[in-house]
Amino acid sequence: MDKKPLLLALVAVLAIAGSVFHLVRSDSGDSAGVNVKPFEYLGSMVATETATLLNNSGTVVLVVETMDGLKGPNVEAQVKGFKAGLAKSKGVTLKEVKELSRSMSEDPRLWPAQHAAQLVGMGAGAKAVVYLGSFPEALPPNDIATLKGSPAGLVVVGTKSPMVQTLVNSGVIRLAVVGRIPPPPPPGGLESPPQWYARVYEVLKAK
Repeated sequence: MDKKPLLLALVAVLAIAGSVFHLVRSDSGDSAGVNVKPFEYLGSMVATETATLLNNSGTVVLVVETMDGLKGPNVEAQVKGFKAGLAKSKGVTLKEVKELSRSMSEDPRLWPAQHAAQLVGMGAGAKAVVYLGSFPEALPPNDIATLKGSPAGLVVVGTKSPMVQTLVNSGVIRLAVVGRIPPPPPPGGLESPPQWYARVYEVLKAK
């Protein structure tokens, strides 16, 4: 099996993690505490972009991918930021936060069978479904067809990849907030969450 996509994904994750470490150290000095404010800000910006996509009207389902039922503090911070950001839209409401579980033993580059169908099903009755989780390096045609048939607009948060870009270009994904590969190097001195977000992430929109 070709390991290049996995290595690229790993490099991207490490680069983003390094950027957050720089921000945390810059913002907290010698403190050993973990600063999750950058991820709260990321969540709030995803909410803002989603509200704009929906013309500030409708309902949203937020789907959080878990690994064997576990999710990290950064994910919790993104959910918190998303809720706070969406509350400011005054037109878009959060219908529900749902969890989509997968096993740690599975290949992280691929989606399990029925993963796409479960994701689409969780967005039933909403105007958009926001997916906070890993996106595969490749998808079979039936999974792409399933995503394309989603009544709710698909919003993806994660790492930029050729697959994500292709699905945005074709309109299957309406909006993607993705980490740059690699992100530009961090500046010297203090970096605020908005500065970190602008440097590390980019927004992709379907035409």
